[in-house]
Amino acid sequence: MGSKNTGIMSLVKTIGKTSIVIAPELEKIKKGIGQPKIAWFVKQTICIKIKQYSKNYKISRRQAFFKLCNLSSHHRRTGFKQLMQYHFKNKSHPETYLNNMLRSFDTQNNFYKNHVKKWF
Repeated sequence: MGSKNTGIMSLVKTIGKTSIVIAPELEKIKKGIGQPKIAWFVKQTICIKIKQYSKNYKISRRQAFFKLCNLSSHHRRTGFKQLMQYHFKNKSHPETYLNNMLRSFDTQNNFYKNHVKKWF
C-alpha cells in the first residue's frame, strides 16, 4: 500500500480504511466552476427600483423590470447601463452582453426569469 496517488486521486485523501474526505485543493477547484454570483450592489439596486416602479405606476414586478430596462430618460438609462456594465465586467465580451441586455426583449426576459424573479 505504499503506492503514490496520481492524477485525480491526488486530490482525494482517505482517513482510515473506508472514509474518503475531499481535500481542500478540490474545494478550491470547485469554487471556480459555474456562473459568478451577482454583486450585492447590483441586486439591491435593481430590487429597489423595481419596488419603486411597481408601487408608483401600479404595475407588476415583471413589467417594472422591463420598464427599468427600457427607460426613456437619458440620465436614468445611463445609470442602468452603468449598472449592467458593472455586472457584465467579468464576461468574455461585456459589450455584447450589455447591448443584448439593452436591446433584446428575450435577453431581458431571461435575466428576469433566471435572476430577478428569485430575489422576491
